[in-house]
Amino acid sequence: MTSIETFDLVAFKETQRSDWQLAAPGWRRWYDVLEAELGGQVVSKKLVEVAGLKPGDAVLDVATGYGEPALTAARAVRPGGHVVATDIAPDLLAFGRERASFAGLDNVEFRESDAETLEFPDGTFDAVLSRQGLQYLPDVAGTLKRLHSALKGGGRLAAAVWGPPDAVQYALPIPIILRELSVPPPPSGRPGPFALGDTKMLAQLVANAGFGDTEIGTLTVIYETASAEDFTQWIRDVAPPIAKLTNGQPTEVADRVWREVTAAWTPLLTAEGGVRTSNQAIWVAATK
Repeated sequence: MTSIETFDLVAFKETQRSDWQLAAPGWRRWYDVLEAELGGQVVSKKLVEVAGLKPGDAVLDVATGYGEPALTAARAVRPGGHVVATDIAPDLLAFGRERASFAGLDNVEFRESDAETLEFPDGTFDAVLSRQGLQYLPDVAGTLKRLHSALKGGGRLAAAVWGPPDAVQYALPIPIILRELSVPPPPSGRPGPFALGDTKMLAQLVANAGFGDTEIGTLTVIYETASAEDFTQWIRDVAPPIAKLTNGQPTEVADRVWREVTAAWTPLLTAEGGVRTSNQAIWVAATK
């Protein structure tokens, strides 16, 4: 008789909050890598573009992290517009507030909130954005329906998620870690970085939530560090779903596995000795 692993929603939510809280210092440390012009900014700018933001718009950013694409949107809706930016990790939100203050953006409000419990009156926003957040939600379908309700008639949804792992080079450590530790991959169908990496499934979820005029496409996001060792440390600092795969292992075992990961970046080395990864992001835009 085989046992069936159950999904504990409460424990999952608590772990998500804890993981992203613990990653917040890493997001500060590696901000220049994460938000490079060819990195995160490619996605933020695309979402603002396909959302059709204009001065005066009211915008909701779901799972904003340290304020993206919220800050990019805040610039686009001036004068007269404002952005509500939500996330579950208060330390990431604190960094977002610092970024907004430094940029002189006083039209962004940061709120600590689970994306699946957001409640706004119907027709509150002209646009809803989310960058790399929806894939971590257990109830994507229900969340999209609530976001649909929060939009005004004609309002736009614009979201981005990661493509499949074989199109995301920063995911290279996953099969290496699983192989070295002789552990099976996580069960399919669970929330995670690549849970929405199927364009047909993503488009269907958006349509089922009541949206129309759906557009979908892909972007290339470049993450680059000065060395292979740096790229491994970057992963360990900013990507909890990957970094925690070695949790619970003896130090010597974990160290050995991460050395294998570092060696595996060799095909992606630049002439200068850095690591440059090409990562597919999927974007979707639709209208209420």
